[in-house]
Amino acid sequence: MPLDVANYQGREQAYVKHHFLAGYLESLIFKVASAYDEIVYVDGFSGPWKNSGERFEDTSFGIALRALTLAKQTWANMVDPVQRRQVRMTAHLVEKNKAAFAKLDGLREMFPEVTIVAHNNDFTAVAPTIATQIPARAFSFVLIDPKGWTVDLKAIAPLIGRNNCEVVFNFMFDFINRFALSEEAAIAGQLDRLTPGRDWRSRIRSLDRQHASTTMGHRVSDARKGALVDEFRAALADVGGYPFVSDVDVLKPTKDRTLYFLVYGTRRPKGIEVFRDCHVDALDVQSDIRGRRKLEGRESRSGQFELLASTHEMGPDRSSISLVDENRRARDLLLDLVPQGGPGVRWDSIWPMVLTRHIIRLKDLKCIANEYRRSGVLEFPDWPAGAKRTPEDRYLVRRSGTEMVQASLI
Repeated sequence: MPLDVANYQGREQAYVKHHFLAGYLESLIFKVASAYDEIVYVDGFSGPWKNSGERFEDTSFGIALRALTLAKQTWANMVDPVQRRQVRMTAHLVEKNKAAFAKLDGLREMFPEVTIVAHNNDFTAVAPTIATQIPARAFSFVLIDPKGWTVDLKAIAPLIGRNNCEVVFNFMFDFINRFALSEEAAIAGQLDRLTPGRDWRSRIRSLDRQHASTTMGHRVSDARKGALVDEFRAALADVGGYPFVSDVDVLKPTKDRTLYFLVYGTRRPKGIEVFRDCHVDALDVQSDIRGRRKLEGRESRSGQFELLASTHEMGPDRSSISLVDENRRARDLLLDLVPQGGPGVRWDSIWPMVLTRHIIRLKDLKCIANEYRRSGVLEFPDWPAGAKRTPEDRYLVRRSGTEMVQASLI
């Protein structure tokens, strides 16, 4: 069910976030329901806040409840009786604010096919209890979308550390960046609990010293941003036990500045594949939204209407530029990861690492691998002649030793 952008006036960044979540949850829940008898969605800071839709269709939990309902109905009504299955859908919605929590009344009537458990409590406090209520064989997805940074990562470890679990955490970069080196005890303690076990302050201070001693302020600023989100990704990977952790950079609607990162953790290569598909889609939506906002600003300043065939014609958005750069970096990393000579390694041991670190769809990375194979740079010894044009997970891959100018393939 498509999102209505009219519900997001003045909060376009939420539209980008919800577009990503809608695409990801619909794909995730449908696929997971083929193998698990119960799926549990946990929303740690459900709200609702500033919603316009009467059925909460512009809220994270509303999007999730619709995805749970649709997947349950689809699997229950499969034409093939062998595929047909009944999947239990459960949602734990946590909201500390009493006024917002009161708005959750009536959800059970709106979504009768989902077992909804509402908690008027602090998420950090109630997370371990929720973890005990999730059956060991159930698959869970946890959304953590706080207004600030008051989350103790170790305290919620029982919930996000489950074997069958994935998580999306809204890392509020714009706020955290302002107070990262605050000496106020309360703020410093909260940030330490958000990123436990990481000496991130030393890294940030070093970058700030570079900023003060050089004229490369913009580059140092980008490095500072990268360092902060890197440290949080590492903390989430350590505490949750996730081998694959990546993020979506959500920008301010009218400025080339990051507002927050959606940091994603999964234990499944398939999860990172679906994540990147939805990530690229979300970047396209973000580019379009930002183009529209810039056009509106230009119109309001000039008092004249400017007709454009597309908002993208205003010039390349930062999201579009990033995708080109990420494609180049993915090509380089692919070659770095594949061993020289020998029997080779399986393709499915390589591509998840590339997708984790760079914004590229698996289908596009497969095409790059085939380009390298045809040019002789990569060898797939068990790729049958006449087989399809992209590698299968089971194929072995190795570098041939053939030298090649990278620019010729870009």
